[in-house]
Amino acid sequence: MHSAILQNGKLITAMEYIKELHGSQIFCLDPSCKSPVSFVPGTDSVAAHFKTSGKGGSIHTPNCGFYKSLSFQDSVTKVSEYQQVFKNKGLNEIVIRMNLNALDPDYQSKTVEREDNKKEDKEDPVIKVKNDNPTPQTLNTLKAVKKLFTSNEPDLLASILISIKGIKLPISYLIRNYTEAHDALWAENLNSNLPYFVHGTIEKVIRREKVWYINFSIVDGRYFSLVVFEPYFKHFTYKDEQLIGKEILSYGHLKKNTFTKSRESTEMQIKSNKYLAFL
Repeated sequence: MHSAILQNGKLITAMEYIKELHGSQIFCLDPSCKSPVSFVPGTDSVAAHFKTSGKGGSIHTPNCGFYKSLSFQDSVTKVSEYQQVFKNKGLNEIVIRMNLNALDPDYQSKTVEREDNKKEDKEDPVIKVKNDNPTPQTLNTLKAVKKLFTSNEPDLLASILISIKGIKLPISYLIRNYTEAHDALWAENLNSNLPYFVHGTIEKVIRREKVWYINFSIVDGRYFSLVVFEPYFKHFTYKDEQLIGKEILSYGHLKKNTFTKSRESTEMQIKSNKYLAFL
């Protein structure tokens, strides 16, 4: 845990904590838990943090975000919860720039990239987030976004604001289950100028002459498809058996399919393998 709650209800990070100033009574920040925790000073290899003892009352409760390893969806849910609960209550902010322009094959064909950038993307570097970072980092691949979300605890993720197209947004605002993204789009609750991340399990793939549809499961009349058009077939090389039944994270702009009047259907155009990451 990177943050905890003091006896007076204030949220504090492990980097800020001073026992003589803040006292020894500190608690888990999860509203469903609030178990007593202790401070662990940082070392050369491990950052300062808080943890339970695992004994007596100092044990995370089953609904706590730190009780066990979280699934991708559970992590998104907890991050969103923490951002709402601790908004304007001292939650530390980490700003990370996001620029995924290089995912687009059209963009890449017009851009001269340095060899070291190509190597960095190929090796999929681990994204390390530090509260004392002097400048924001940049996320430039979908795999890096996935790694960021799956390699960090929910309290740290709740501190992250993504800087994109000149605005800053909580990371949980941009990442949604496909049914939630569908509902938000049709309710006009999304920014039409922004791309989003959606995740879910692929149910089937339909390949037609001019377009491919990668469909998520239909839930309560919600239809959601990833769409690949013919000019980009050569850049999207996954076979049906590599996709069907897999949970994935995808990136792109959301669009209402208004051609089918009898149902509400949402589409996200993708152009290459890089627009999709397996969870």
